[in-house]
Amino acid sequence: MASETADARVLDVVAAAFGLGLVENVEVIDAGLMNRNWRVWTVRGVFAVKQILDIDATAARCQHAATRALAERGRPVPAPLTTADGDTLLEHAGHIYAAATWARGAHREGLDLSLPEAAALGAVLADLHADLAQVMPMVPETMREPVTEPATTKDKIDRYAAAAAARPVRDGMDEFVLDRLRVRRHLLAQVGHLRPDDDVDVGPCGWVHGDFQHLNVLYADGEVSAVLDWDRLKPRPLAAEVVRSATLLFGFGDDRGLDLARVQAFTAGYRSRRKLPDEALTDAVHRLWWERVCDTWQLRRRYEHADTSCDHLFRSAEALLGWWTAHRPQVAAAFTG
Repeated sequence: MASETADARVLDVVAAAFGLGLVENVEVIDAGLMNRNWRVWTVRGVFAVKQILDIDATAARCQHAATRALAERGRPVPAPLTTADGDTLLEHAGHIYAAATWARGAHREGLDLSLPEAAALGAVLADLHADLAQVMPMVPETMREPVTEPATTKDKIDRYAAAAAARPVRDGMDEFVLDRLRVRRHLLAQVGHLRPDDDVDVGPCGWVHGDFQHLNVLYADGEVSAVLDWDRLKPRPLAAEVVRSATLLFGFGDDRGLDLARVQAFTAGYRSRRKLPDEALTDAVHRLWWERVCDTWQLRRRYEHADTSCDHLFRSAEALLGWWTAHRPQVAAAFTG
């Protein structure tokens, strides 16, 4: 109750700063892992308020410059609101806050999209990349991508296996972790020689959304009505975003792996609006697969921060990794076919 009262006081301050009007009702938005979000009803309408936790004020203002410019170009991107002095951020009590008009629409799972809808979503991403290239500072055509060393991953596997084994009372998740880390250790020994080269230039590059997946896309009247959560906006190889987005959008979450028909449609839709060479996509597929071989971030949350909110993501990631490893040629072909 005390935290709710404190939140209400803060939201009154935020509403006053951004000119939202008198707050009438508030709903906490639980989706998302990085920031705190509220849906706020006032006498003037419905607004989204965010307490920004995962980036600093400079990065947030950069993001807001991009989203405002995209909105002005007619893209389905909510523009940030401003305070009386024209700032898109409110710095209050050591925290930073932003606000926008509530975006209409609903989330749709990627697997619920038809093939034409998957292609249309790929085209939306291509258009956003093209506009970002126009409104953001120029970035190099190529860049070096970091690649995890097998030894680093082995150290993490050993650390989290020891943490799971040392639990006074192990639950089903601990047993699952121990089993999967045994499998992961064996896999790493088998595929270590396939580590991507981190001493080559990767491209083409540009500004990317950074987390283009179904929780950040809204639909209304059969079309994309909003692309949300631009906190991970940054320069990266474009193919890396296409591949990551497709795997997040069209994964079954179990041992069925990826819906490759939708992956292919999404990528073809992107390439219908923006050129992306086969070589770039093939490289991005391989690099993301290696990243999945080395990923243990969910276990860091569980064993280092006592946060079990991402346990289900470790389960689905392990299922995808096993399937992907067995179907690497088919996955690469879906992105380039």
